[in-house]
Amino acid sequence: MRQTFDKEAITTAVRDVESRTAAEVVVEIQTRSGSYAHADARFAALLALLSLVVLVFMPFVVPPIAVILDPILAWLAGIAIARRSAALRRLFSTNAERTAAVRTHAAAMFHERGIANTSAETGLLFYASLLERRVEVLADRGLLRRLAPNDWNALLVEIRKERPLDSEAIVASIRSLGALLARDVPRGADDVNELPDAPEIGA
Repeated sequence: MRQTFDKEAITTAVRDVESRTAAEVVVEIQTRSGSYAHADARFAALLALLSLVVLVFMPFVVPPIAVILDPILAWLAGIAIARRSAALRRLFSTNAERTAAVRTHAAAMFHERGIANTSAETGLLFYASLLERRVEVLADRGLLRRLAPNDWNALLVEIRKERPLDSEAIVASIRSLGALLARDVPRGADDVNELPDAPEIGA
């Protein structure tokens, strides 16, 4: 079942942040950041191996063809099952693989959504990926030049921690970013809204 998000609450949080800071905040929420075909294949291979072990150690003789067909059918079933299970894909992928997938996809979104094209280079992407249970935050140079590095990095460490993501968690993280942005990069009198405030929620 697809997870639903309170778009209005997230949009309100973004507008509140942008009312106090020069940052242009864009929120992107994706179901996952990679195909995870490798995780599917690992689970399928384990299922095929288990089926072969069962055949070998069964207390009665099985037809030779079963030794060939059963592992193949188990592998195909494993692929089908893993493709429908975020939990299995997390279990059969490494932390490094999931982190790399999120960061790579977030970097692509940063340019695809035009966040790198704001007039004062103050775009900020808040990217949430549900399967990986991770958030990635990318800020343009105009923000990074003005943010206190120690405070910024400490906040990113907290926001990037793996955890289940819902509307409440996303709103809380956006507001924590807003507090630091408002302190270091306050809104100017001539600031204009260049990017959409509503979150983009992918399939």
